[in-house]
Amino acid sequence: MFRKAIVVAGATALVLASITAVPASAATKVSNGVACSKAGATTKVSGSTYKCAKNPLVKNSKLTWLSVDCLNTAATYTKAVANLPKIKAATDATLAKLDADIAAQAVEIEKANKLIPEYQAKIATINTALTSLRADTANLAKNKATIDKYAAAVKSYEAAIKAYTTVGKQGDRSEKAKAQAISQYESSKSDIDTTLGMAKLICSKGF
Repeated sequence: MFRKAIVVAGATALVLASITAVPASAATKVSNGVACSKAGATTKVSGSTYKCAKNPLVKNSKLTWLSVDCLNTAATYTKAVANLPKIKAATDATLAKLDADIAAQAVEIEKANKLIPEYQAKIATINTALTSLRADTANLAKNKATIDKYAAAVKSYEAAIKAYTTVGKQGDRSEKAKAQAISQYESSKSDIDTTLGMAKLICSKGF
């Protein structure tokens, strides 16, 4: 009987020893949101690294374990948010310049729409005179200076028409540049929303 009691007592002591030998950390599995006490401490769980830190996505957060992926994605989001005002300022400056260019080009386009028909009419008149002068073969030498002068005038008007024609194309390019600048800014805002959504998912409790 005494021997049986010793065996039972020994077995009980062994069970108690095995229980007290289990580390306290084993009772709680490390994952996002699990409380921790030493800021900057790191640990690995199933190949993933966790760090003891405050969740940058939560206001007045306490120290918890957070995956490195969570912290990196949250940092990317925070940096993007901080840079957005700079992008907005640069975009606004670009748009202001483009708007000024578009306004100036609109004036030139209006001028071109008026002058191009006038120049075309003058070219037609000069060409009629040139045809007549060149047809007078008997007086070609005598009329050479006039012919050269008229021919030069035609080239000058043609060059002016070509220059005014490009004004419309410059206006189109400015409009496209404006649309692109707006699109890039909107894309920056969209990227921030996407990154925030990803960060919330990766940083979710228990992940």
